[in-house]
Amino acid sequence: MDAKTLYIVGNGFDRQHGIPSDYLDFKAFLELHDDDVFGWVEEFVPAGEDWGHLETALAELDTGSIIESLEHFMPSYSSDEWSDSGHHDFQYEVERIASGLSSRLQTLFAEWVRNLPIPDAASAPVRFRGLDPQGFYLTFNYTPTLSMVYGVDDSRVLHIHGKGEDENADLILGHGWAPNERQSLNHSSDLETQDTRLTEALDELDSYFEKTFKPSRKIIAENADFFQGLDSVEEIVILGHGLSKVDQMYFKAIVNGLNSRGVVWTIAVRPPNSYEKNRLALLGFGVPSEQVFWKLWSDM
Repeated sequence: MDAKTLYIVGNGFDRQHGIPSDYLDFKAFLELHDDDVFGWVEEFVPAGEDWGHLETALAELDTGSIIESLEHFMPSYSSDEWSDSGHHDFQYEVERIASGLSSRLQTLFAEWVRNLPIPDAASAPVRFRGLDPQGFYLTFNYTPTLSMVYGVDDSRVLHIHGKGEDENADLILGHGWAPNERQSLNHSSDLETQDTRLTEALDELDSYFEKTFKPSRKIIAENADFFQGLDSVEEIVILGHGLSKVDQMYFKAIVNGLNSRGVVWTIAVRPPNSYEKNRLALLGFGVPSEQVFWKLWSDM
């Protein structure tokens, strides 16, 4: 990389350009296009009223409530309601929710992203004059805003979680709880005495957690040339990234790639009082506070 300025771009940047790309907008899309998946997120994923914590909340799936809500599909073998034909009903219903909140949710998310309205340079409600087209852009967005509005060449943009314009690209949406960091839902069970139907259902829910995991370590390794090629960078400008812990591994990889150089970090903010929260987040990622400054969006 030969750029002096590295821009780290998050969803707030797209929102500044009038793109309806909040999770709240995705919530409305999902309610319209798949009422089942929408209802399951609302009932079992603690994403908040505006779904602002959707990614991190995927790791907090309420598996107990799922099992409890479907227990009527698992009658006792001695019950009059039991029949051989219904032996897999419970597992099927659990799998339907688990796949709905993983594979189906991700498919719908990609569909929503690929249909977001992106302005061009003429129609954008705002253009930030201070952006350097010769800088390098690490974007957590899936959208072509940088090229459409600012004419930034694709070679200077790394879409770390996938590029929506590429129909074959996997768009990464997920939590940061690695499969090897959590115990199987069957870990404390006596599998010889536990109902086989419950064991199989819990296996389905274990699979859900694997499918919704964001493989940040693998993504960093696949983009090692970027993370290890920051020698020319003198300033890092954060544009609209919420500095959530779900992405902390990327920031720590950048800090490591800077090799303790005193690079200036500038955060674009709207109200200045949001700076303190951002400063503390960066401090947690390993950025010394004396290297962190803020700048109003209106001055960008």
